[in-house]
Amino acid sequence: MRGTKDIPVQFRDADKRELLQNNYLFSRLSAKQIDRLAACVVGKSVLRGASLFAKGDPGSSLFAICRGTVKVSAPSVDGHDAVFNVFGKGDIFGEIALLDGRPRTADAIAVTDCELFIIERRDFLPLLREEPDIALKVIEILCDRVRQTTEQAENLMFLPLPGRLAKALLRLSEGDQRACERKVAVTQKDLGNLIGMSRESTNRQLRIWQEQDWVRLERGGIFILQANALERIAQSDTEGD
Repeated sequence: MRGTKDIPVQFRDADKRELLQNNYLFSRLSAKQIDRLAACVVGKSVLRGASLFAKGDPGSSLFAICRGTVKVSAPSVDGHDAVFNVFGKGDIFGEIALLDGRPRTADAIAVTDCELFIIERRDFLPLLREEPDIALKVIEILCDRVRQTTEQAENLMFLPLPGRLAKALLRLSEGDQRACERKVAVTQKDLGNLIGMSRESTNRQLRIWQEQDWVRLERGGIFILQANALERIAQSDTEGD
């Protein structure tokens, strides 16, 4: 762990507007609404390993990732945390506690060095009341979270390790589909916790795929070289090799 110090980031007004306009949640706002919201955005840079919030903390803000990767998990006494999700550039998280005003339901940790922008509840809720399209987008995000949780539970119950691992890798690399090599910036331990398997079992399967030139393992991430091969395994109910 490299540290947990927060470093304020001074985004230029033009950068704030561009970030908001390119985000799927805010892309339909008018120029005037974008300007109003941009005035409320606070930038922050955090180092790998930093805690953004902990389970039980007050939920007073929404986070959007400008650069980096963040994992959301629930801690356990034995060190095998339940990883609920891993977010990357362009993703939004922290919306549940922001909306209902109740404490955070999980921990959020920076997997890599990150640049974030933060919108406080007092600034975001008036926008939801005024803009039905934004409220509908937030509902879509919440529905997507529920679907992911349901799918994750089904995978844990019914899919063998290769299928679970293939689906997780493909989902975590969705934002990089055009690249020849799709990087998943997550540790093997966190990946194992996400799919309900030990790090050793996860590593063993990844090394089998590396020998087949389907993935490449490097410090700080996993590179998908043959997405089609993983897609075939993800769609199969058998263990396959």
